[in-house]
Amino acid sequence: MVGAVLRGVRAVPWLASVLGLVGVGLFTWLTLRDMRGLASDGMAAEHLRYVRRPEERWSMMAVFFREHMRLGTWCLLPGLVAALLRLRGRDLVLPVTLAGLWVALAWVGGDFLTNWENVRYDPMGMDASAGPYFVKLGLMVLLALSPAVLLLLYHGSSLMDRYLVRNFAVPFFLCTGGIAGIMITMDLLNHANDFVEVKFGVGEVLGFYVRQLPHILTTIVEPALLLATLYALGKMSRHNELISMISAGRSVVRVLMPLFVAGLWCSLVVLALNFEMAPQAQRVQEQMLKEARDTVRGKGKKKLMAEADQTSTYNVLYRNREAHRTWYIWKVSLTPREASRFTEVWLLEQNEKGEMERAIFARNARWSPESRVWRFYQAWEYGFTGGVPVVRLEHPRRVYKELIEVTEPVWSETPGIILSNRLDPEHLGVPELLSWLRTNEALPELTRARFAVARHWRLALPFRCFLMVLIAAPLGIVASRRNMLGGVSAAVGLFVLAFFLSTVVLKAGEGGYLLPVAAAWAVNGACALAGCWILYFRAAGRPMPSLNPFRWFRRAEVL
Repeated sequence: MVGAVLRGVRAVPWLASVLGLVGVGLFTWLTLRDMRGLASDGMAAEHLRYVRRPEERWSMMAVFFREHMRLGTWCLLPGLVAALLRLRGRDLVLPVTLAGLWVALAWVGGDFLTNWENVRYDPMGMDASAGPYFVKLGLMVLLALSPAVLLLLYHGSSLMDRYLVRNFAVPFFLCTGGIAGIMITMDLLNHANDFVEVKFGVGEVLGFYVRQLPHILTTIVEPALLLATLYALGKMSRHNELISMISAGRSVVRVLMPLFVAGLWCSLVVLALNFEMAPQAQRVQEQMLKEARDTVRGKGKKKLMAEADQTSTYNVLYRNREAHRTWYIWKVSLTPREASRFTEVWLLEQNEKGEMERAIFARNARWSPESRVWRFYQAWEYGFTGGVPVVRLEHPRRVYKELIEVTEPVWSETPGIILSNRLDPEHLGVPELLSWLRTNEALPELTRARFAVARHWRLALPFRCFLMVLIAAPLGIVASRRNMLGGVSAAVGLFVLAFFLSTVVLKAGEGGYLLPVAAAWAVNGACALAGCWILYFRAAGRPMPSLNPFRWFRRAEVL
């Protein structure tokens, strides 16, 4: 029945084009209708509210954009499905390209409308710049368009290249899915009690792990590439297919070129994910589990899920020695939208002799990124003379009505400076790490080392994917089963050695024993040299020197 339906769909000419045009027309009509609704008299109150609070305009635009891009996806999806079912070969390049452009527009547009205000005025008061943010948008566009580019390269390559790609692609996706499934299963068993305690349903659990996919993929792509390369080339070597390709006049480098392209594509994917999304996914996971354990306080499941995105830190103490100010904050949210909000703030000001001059106790406080002004709500303010309180200004319990606004003198403290020692570099993306390093240039180098190493490691880790292919591909070309076992063992051993050395070298960089750039890229450089050295011997047809140290000191046989 299903086969007959598929054959009927494939037999209808111009079906994909008609469905696509109908979807475009329907989406255009729905968008124009909703835009006229926004301009109606019934929305006058909403427009007035956005005029009074301009920072909410971007939120309204982001919601409108995301809703209509989702609506447009459902309108255009039938045409894309019909095109995928009917077209074959090079004809698939155009619909896949259009789908990639639509994904790039939805992804980049939604991210821009959501985060552009945070780029202009960093909520934590850090020295933000638009350069890293636009690099992130560029990586997102490349990632969305990469399937179309790969499809074009595949159909433009030779028969031998396509055969090698098919032999590699199947074990690669199986390894990726298998390792991801094992990691998710182990994590599910570890946190099953937490999910049962908060009565998470199947949808909540699936959503929890879907949001962790960027972090999971950046972890498993490298070993999946290694295993898939060794399996594909070992299988082809066992059937003498690689030897036949080389005997046909192709060099070893040309035979392995499709695998090198696959390694570069995986590096691009990991770079796009590791630039910001993977650190955020790891941060959200830890916070969601922390909020799940807090259900003993009586929080409901709906409220728990609403707070799952808010990453917070507690009991923050900061001392500004130059200005003689001491801050104690009970709770600070680390999410971009909530980073300027504080709960239970105590502020103590002293003079040069150490005597108290001013004290502020507030239920809530907020720092405005645009005006760089501190505001304290539900606050009590004390003035001191000779260390004795003489003035007490009590503000009623009317939130956002009466407050203490500090404009003169302008305080140098910002949320980013106050939380400089509380932020974990493993949970920060490249733009956030760059902002932190520029904001805290006055701190000692040893304090900044962890963040500097993390910034370089975010960029160095993706290229390990290509380097693993560079090492494993020459070792996978063997002439006998005995050599196959040796090549697999050598590749796995080099992978384990690289992982161990990376951990040691990164810790040395965080401790100040190595430069951050050296700590992040040293192992990559060693892997690149090892891969080029192995590839040279394979391309030249010469046997590699033995990697067994016991053979290095053998006495030469006497003839």
